[in-house]
Amino acid sequence: MKASWKSLVAGASLLAAACAVAQPYPNKLIRFVVGFPAGSSIDVVLRIVLDDVHVRTGATLVIENRPGALGALGMDIVSRAAPDGYTLMPSSSAMHSSGLHLARALQKLEPVSGLTHIARTVRFDIAVVTATSGPYRTARELIGAAKAKAQGLTYGFGSGTGQVSSAAFSHAAGIEVRPIPYKGQPAAVTDLLGGQIDFVSSDLGAVLAFLKQGTLTAVAVLAERRSPLLPSVPTAREAGLPAVVLGGWIGIDGPAKLPAEVTSWWTDQLRTTLAVAQVQEKLRAIGMEPSLLAGEPFARFVEAEQERWGTHVRNAGIQSE
Repeated sequence: MKASWKSLVAGASLLAAACAVAQPYPNKLIRFVVGFPAGSSIDVVLRIVLDDVHVRTGATLVIENRPGALGALGMDIVSRAAPDGYTLMPSSSAMHSSGLHLARALQKLEPVSGLTHIARTVRFDIAVVTATSGPYRTARELIGAAKAKAQGLTYGFGSGTGQVSSAAFSHAAGIEVRPIPYKGQPAAVTDLLGGQIDFVSSDLGAVLAFLKQGTLTAVAVLAERRSPLLPSVPTAREAGLPAVVLGGWIGIDGPAKLPAEVTSWWTDQLRTTLAVAQVQEKLRAIGMEPSLLAGEPFARFVEAEQERWGTHVRNAGIQSE
């Protein structure tokens, strides 16, 4: 009888284990580690997307903000996590495209080759903006003033994207500028509004509300075509700077060697979410354009963007820290 009881217990244990293994993904809490502060563009986009995924699927999704080192602190946690799909992160041009060339901490983590690139969710335009209360209302006025001043002008940046795009604009215009670092783009925008700096180059998400209010003025969009959100603002090419074409993006990554079950599940969910009209409306309201790109094409895109931004970093003579 004892043997039979032991066999029964053993059989039950094996059955339970088999059921646990057979449970489809996801079957427990999924943690997203965000390497930027709550309220940043990457954080807001992620929350909009995950809210819809949670409501539709019932999946338990938790966001943990670990800001610092241009996203390296959060990326380090994810890169060392088990490749089971339960520790993920938002990826972005701020880390993978521009930040990779600026922060040695990111370079050590190999964000291009050392992660699984699941999918891109949005793309966004970058604009050079000035304070409406200031003297510069066009790119021509801004560039002319910089050339006329012995010490040039100042620009503020609170992200790798902001730093590189500002430097690329300045290099293409042939002007001397002095960079002023901030802990985030919102802080840089605050000082721009207060007249402490001359211009900021920023993703539209950080400045769109001020542009609509009329307190900031966009003098150029660093894209090949005019932004549908700012149709009256010329591109850098139209302003006489054809070499400055830069745009940002946000996606979702995980540790290297994620199983296909995980990447397929997320690709399917993101495809459904980004087709929802209310989600699209929320994203466009903060300057983001839904733009799904998944799997190997996304991985190739990440690699190409790394090269594109790297060229501008080298041309502008920016050193990594």
